[in-house]
Amino acid sequence: MLGISVFAGLGISLEENYEYMSKAKELGINKIFTSFHIPESSMDFDHEMNEILNYSKELDMSIIADISKSYFDNIDFNEYNIESLRLDFGFSNKDIAKLTKELFCGITLNASTLEKSDIEEILSFGGDLSKINACHNYYPRPETGISESLFNERNSLFKYYNIELTAFIPSFYRPRGPIFEGLPTLEMHRHMDPVVAYQHLISCGVDNVFFGDSQASFEELCRISDIKKNIFRIPIKIFDVCDEELRILNMVHRNRKDPGEFVVRSSEAINNLKSSIRPNNCIDRFKYSVCIDNHGYLRYEGNLHVLKKDFESDSRVNLVADATEAAILIETIKPGDFFEFEIKRKK
Repeated sequence: MLGISVFAGLGISLEENYEYMSKAKELGINKIFTSFHIPESSMDFDHEMNEILNYSKELDMSIIADISKSYFDNIDFNEYNIESLRLDFGFSNKDIAKLTKELFCGITLNASTLEKSDIEEILSFGGDLSKINACHNYYPRPETGISESLFNERNSLFKYYNIELTAFIPSFYRPRGPIFEGLPTLEMHRHMDPVVAYQHLISCGVDNVFFGDSQASFEELCRISDIKKNIFRIPIKIFDVCDEELRILNMVHRNRKDPGEFVVRSSEAINNLKSSIRPNNCIDRFKYSVCIDNHGYLRYEGNLHVLKKDFESDSRVNLVADATEAAILIETIKPGDFFEFEIKRKK
């Protein structure tokens, strides 16, 4: 599930935040992440936060809120649509266990740093595991986001306890200060197309993905909101293609159950050929390029494959698109998985 982040006191007007929240709601986005303690926030923080919380209630959008113990008593949680509190500074495991029994809302733990011993201690104090979920950190400073291997290691712990997971992707539209270089959980996502980063997190078993930055663009929200469940969306940059190749690229494909060692291979394209494909752009084929067999390959004409290694040119194979930007997704696609292409722009 996709969510957005909305912050108070960081130079974005209430009107801009209202518009952002409204547009997200129109796209079916119902979750907001916010923080009750931001060192760089302005003197208007308390007023703006109160207004954001009120407007989220009006829109029926639920809130996950980052909060420190020093700010805990400043909020009347019963007034707002607070789904969960992400406990930050000052809360002991005993405090957390107690709050799972006292608060009506959920408790969000720090998925990036919590250990198994912490969960076991919370349980030993009588904590209600059904009230607990987990949310990774976001990392404003470049080079500080966590690695995929550590991410998966942490996630396996929470999946063991059947705890719901949340993580963040950056936006290129209005990054949040003070660094303005994205708020991803994984460092590898900092400059990655959000469509790819989002799907990568979902494929890693994350339940909820939030844009970490102050505002994502409407285009970014639309592109991700439109992703269909269980169909990988692969952004591509196409070359000079004929109408038949373009039609094939716009189909929904399924990776064959026996796709070949170094390719993702469509089981649909070859069986849906409508017209002949002439040889074109028969050049050296690079890793993560998309290729379609032309009429020179006889009964294989129309065969579509995404390469996972470099191949030499073949007069029977047309190189039609570059999918390098989605490399991490291509490596994730398994035999039998569905995928489709998102044509970004022509070269």
